[in-house]
Formats: sequence, structure tokens, C-alpha cells
Amino acid sequence: MKAVVCTTLGEPNLLEIKDNPIPEPQKNEVLIKVEAAGVNFPDALMVQGKYQIVMDPPFTPGTEVCGIVEGIGEDVEIKIGTKVIALPPMGGFAEYVSVHKSLVVPVSEAVDSYAGASLPINYGTCYYALKRRANIQKGESLLVLGAAGGIGTATIQLAKVMGVKTICAVGSDEKEEYVKSLGADQIIRYDQVNLKETTKELTKGNGVDVVIDPVGGNVTEQALRATAWNGRLLVIGFTDGNIPKIPLNLTLVKGVSIVGVWWGRWTTTSPEETAEDFGELLSFIEKGELNIEPKNIHTIEETPLALENFLSRKNIGKTVISF
Repeated sequence: MKAVVCTTLGEPNLLEIKDNPIPEPQKNEVLIKVEAAGVNFPDALMVQGKYQIVMDPPFTPGTEVCGIVEGIGEDVEIKIGTKVIALPPMGGFAEYVSVHKSLVVPVSEAVDSYAGASLPINYGTCYYALKRRANIQKGESLLVLGAAGGIGTATIQLAKVMGVKTICAVGSDEKEEYVKSLGADQIIRYDQVNLKETTKELTKGNGVDVVIDPVGGNVTEQALRATAWNGRLLVIGFTDGNIPKIPLNLTLVKGVSIVGVWWGRWTTTSPEETAEDFGELLSFIEKGELNIEPKNIHTIEETPLALENFLSRKNIGKTVISF
């Protein structure tokens, strides 16, 4: 089988496409023929050795896939031929991957494989952030930083489903047009205007109820200063590359909460709630309320380019690898 292999930690162009043996499913494992694999910013960090968890080469990156069950180990009840979404800890950028049954979710044949591979990490993270960490309510306002990225675009779509008004911050014409196409209610060009002041203007001086921040850097403090009383700032990640240092007096004088969002950790500690959220996300798709269409579809040979686009901040929307 074809697999993307990191043989040396470093830039994505060092990745190799190798012909590896198809894995044998062990006890409690499911062998999946991958039809599509989601690509995320942490994948790019992983191959550089800059992620929280540093892997020793060789390894195959990739942590979300959609495909068909082709084999099962002992103590597995999922039937061969079932379409599934899975969250392998590693190994998703390959034609086959073997995954523990607890990380496999059967889905309807009607779920498009590209949508299935796009769903878990971005939409799972954003739904957990909005629903469980922010307890966001219908009619509240939401500032989306990095709105044209994978987290940002998932947030815009889920906010529409949840009845939340979005103010979307982007930094280029292309990104502005893309978030408009997804239903962004208002847009801030933070390459052209002051984020804090413009957010205040758009909310008639009140500030926003919730901020979702996968960016970090200087914009985090600006966004925090633009929150309403009892606002919540959701910390998702730091694509800017710089971790902000926040004056904590802001949390006191504004009554604001800074809330960390580590969806991956939460899925391991709260499996029942995770399953509940997945069920709700899938129901949004089945009812036509959530239409997931990745903007970028790459071949396995184009994986280095896909990862480099994240590092250079050129990525717009969700990216998947097609098999």
C-alpha cells in the first residue's frame, strides 16, 4: 500500500511516499481501506518535531480518516464493508490503517467520504468548544479569528446551525470571499482595520459574547479587549507561532473567562459525551443543516504541499487527501 512516511523530522518536502505492507488488525482493531484523510495544522507540526508529542521517525502522519472496513481483529463487532470515520493516533496518510475499535464510528453510506474525513477534528473541536466550553446560546455573538482556516470555517457553519451571529476576522480578499460563501454574518479585515475597535463598533459598543481563537499572537489580546461583560475567549491553538501573554487584570475588569479547548484530551476522558456530540454532528449532516465540502483535495503525492500550505498560512478551508 502507498503511505506517506516521515523518515527525517523537518520540512514537509522531506516526506517520502513508500510502498508499505498492509497492516494486520490485532485484537480490538479495525482495518480500514482509507478513501479520504483529513489534513490539519498539527500534522505539519508533527513532521517538523514541533508538536506537543514528538514522534521518532519513521512514522506515517494523519489522524482522521473516512473509509470502508476491510478486516477486523478479535472482539470487534463492526461488520466488514461498513463505512466508518476513524481517529487513528497516527498512520492516516496511507491507503490502509488499523485503528482501535473505540476510535471508529460507523456512518451512513450517504455520508460523503470527503465530508467524513473533514468532520472529526475541526468540527468536533469547534462543537465541543461552542457547546461545552463556552455554553454558547442562540442569539449570542461570536468573533471568529482566523476565520478562513479549517477551525474558522467549521465554526462559521456550526454557528449557523446553533443560531449564533458570527463576526469573522480574515486577512485577504480571497479569504473574505470564501467566508462570505459559508454564510459569515459580518467580516473584519484585520489587515486593514483595528480588530478591537471594529468589533466594538459592529456590536454597538457591547463587545462579543464569545471569541474562538486558533491564532494566538497579538490578535488574542485585541480580541479579549473586545469581549462583552461575562464574555468567553476559547483558546484553540497558535497558528501565528507566538503564544500570547495576557494581562490578567482584563479578566477581572471585564468578568471574562479564558477557556482552554483540548478536544483530543477530552475525547479520551469523556467518551460518552464525545459519542453524543458525534451523533449530533452526523444528524446535522443527515438533516441537511451542515454541508461539509473541503476546499482543497490533494493526492497522496501532494501531501507535502498540503502541509506546507498550513505552515505558510496559505491554507483556506478544510484540506483532505483523496485515495
